[in-house]
Amino acid sequence: MFVGIMFVLKVLMFTFCLGVSLCIIVYVPLMIYVVPYGIWLGGSKAKRQYPHLANCKSFWLTVRRATKLYKSWITHKDPTF
Repeated sequence: MFVGIMFVLKVLMFTFCLGVSLCIIVYVPLMIYVVPYGIWLGGSKAKRQYPHLANCKSFWLTVRRATKLYKSWITHKDPTF
């Protein structure tokens, strides 16, 4: 019985560690990816030109808009949101 309880505890600990590591692997790079977009959006010029971007409620929409902004920086065109 003790062996079974220890096995269950090891499985639970493994799944917990796996979940935490996956969250770190996915969300830390995403936050680093979104930070320059947030800095750009916080600038006064961006607030005047794109006021509709300030009320974004979805994290994934923010990531999508950051991708469009970086694409416009690379291609040297105006961003279209």
